[in-house]
Amino acid sequence: MPVTVEKDVVERICDMRDGFKLQLMKEDDGDIIVSILPVDHRMTTKAVQICMSGTQSPKTGKALHALFEAMQQDSIDCPQ
Repeated sequence: MPVTVEKDVVERICDMRDGFKLQLMKEDDGDIIVSILPVDHRMTTKAVQICMSGTQSPKTGKALHALFEAMQQDSIDCPQ
């Protein structure tokens, strides 16, 4: 059965299975929102947003985009 991967949200559960997951959300303008939240939650107000334009963290933004793509591939290769 093929795995469906959303284009704007990707999540991976902690390998230690401690009840948390890493969630990255990509906005239409390319900004990335990073959250760590309980596995059964969909959103949190405690998040970090890294902008892609006018940012003080251009390398961090690029790295987060690479991480987003890696997490998408992991979701296909090793679904949780």
